[in-house]
Amino acid sequence: MTKIGKILKTILIICTILFIPIVIIIPYTIKAIVFSNFIIYPNSIIMLLIDIQFIKLFKSLEEDNPFCKNNILILRRASIYSFIMTIFWIIDSLILYFLCNCTYINYYIVIAFLTVLFFGVGVALYILSKLFSKAYTYKEENDLTI
Repeated sequence: MTKIGKILKTILIICTILFIPIVIIIPYTIKAIVFSNFIIYPNSIIMLLIDIQFIKLFKSLEEDNPFCKNNILILRRASIYSFIMTIFWIIDSLILYFLCNCTYINYYIVIAFLTVLFFGVGVALYILSKLFSKAYTYKEENDLTI
């Protein structure tokens, strides 16, 4: 793995380690129940799961085995997690509008951005999983012919 890959993996591991206690502490530190806490907390757990999937991808790159069945499953899982986050952000916008009667357009702009962002990430990860699946198939065929 390249130097930048090792730096990125280290940053990702540090962020994940720091993020775990924050996710555990969030429900206990927030005194008032705010409408978005029901969405932010599950999304933070899902984001943690995505981070763990990316750490697994870096591990397979270190082992010099990028086109394996496990990486296809990792990318597919990360894609599903991203789509779940998209659904949670849509639910959050509906809660804001219907239950809280929120009139701050800034909230809707941020939620719309996050919705589009995680939908796009989900699509990109799904496409990558399909590309890795094809590469894995070609690799297996190539291994059998040699």
